[in-house]
Amino acid sequence: MSICQKIVVIIFIGLMKISFLHADYNQRLESLRSAIKQQEKRLEQQKKEHNELINNLKKQETEIAKLLTSIEKNDLSLVKLDQEINNLIEQINLLTIKQKQQRTILSKQLESAFKLGNITGLEMIFSNEKSERNDRIIAYYGYINQVRQQQIHDLQDTQTQLNEKKVELQEKHVLHKTLQIKQKEQQAGLEKRRQNRQNTIITLESAMQLNQQKLADLRNNEAKLQTEIAQAERENRSIAEEEVKQAKYIEEKQKNNSYTLNSDERALMARVSGIGKPQHQFSWPVNGSVAHQFGELLQGELHWKGMVINAKEGTEVKAIADGRVILASWLQGYGFVVALEHGKGDMSLYGYNQRMLVEVSDKIKRGQPIALVGSSGGQNTAGLYFEIRRDGKALDPSGWLK
Repeated sequence: MSICQKIVVIIFIGLMKISFLHADYNQRLESLRSAIKQQEKRLEQQKKEHNELINNLKKQETEIAKLLTSIEKNDLSLVKLDQEINNLIEQINLLTIKQKQQRTILSKQLESAFKLGNITGLEMIFSNEKSERNDRIIAYYGYINQVRQQQIHDLQDTQTQLNEKKVELQEKHVLHKTLQIKQKEQQAGLEKRRQNRQNTIITLESAMQLNQQKLADLRNNEAKLQTEIAQAERENRSIAEEEVKQAKYIEEKQKNNSYTLNSDERALMARVSGIGKPQHQFSWPVNGSVAHQFGELLQGELHWKGMVINAKEGTEVKAIADGRVILASWLQGYGFVVALEHGKGDMSLYGYNQRMLVEVSDKIKRGQPIALVGSSGGQNTAGLYFEIRRDGKALDPSGWLK
């Protein structure tokens, strides 16, 4: 073989090797691209499942809040029914005694009439004998008959009332039994929903085992809260501005020393005057130990923007100051949230509630119950999340609390 032929063979072999290497590279690249696509699909599916879990949690906690409200109403209805049943039993007992007394009196009258003998008032009327004595006896018989007729009528009336009360009592017993059955069904439904909620929380926590995912969720929750508050402030801005105008008008009138504010004006001034400097002047929204302080490390570089107060589930959450409700809804990570605007850029926020007792635009007095302590938003223990904000910035709420 000549040198030229050898060179051609070497070049051909080299080209073949390059071709094989290129094909292998393309195959590996395609495999990598396919793996990336599959991972992206898995991540998208995980994100979808995560969002579905959050929506399920919101739905379950909303259903629990509604059931608790319904159970509370049924409890009140059952208490009222018990009182009505006891009152009816008492009335029936009194009517039974009254009936017995009326029968005794009527029996004695009939016995007395029989003992008078065979001469009746009617016979005296048709007899030819005329005397004052006969007139008196006739009058006496007439009186006796009237009294007897009235007593017979009273006895019949008592019997009618007694029958009606017994029928009413029977109806109350039936209603009472129906309510008790409904109550048991609702309690069972409540326990089932609580178990479903717990399962959802476990699944969520399992899905968020990676700190990075949990950190992303916390950032997302905080961003959503900020967005909701900003939107609530925009929607309520016209009302807030109108109240500020009214307050300025009242202040002008107050310059006249003889002017006295009425109750509505005092309430309005309290709502728009802000909460002042932090001087430990307000009562706590709930009594309990502090689980997390403002500024405490939450996750990664995130810190608590408020404080978490441990409290028994169902305890009343009270407004720290006069204000107006600008937000009352369920938010991811915070559960059922109530936000109050106090004027001058001040706001207080109450989260993790079992359920809310107020609605947007409600005017709130200091110390008024606005919610019940719970563990909504996926919390494992009952407590209250409490924030104070001034001009949108979260501040340490402990400075305002006694």
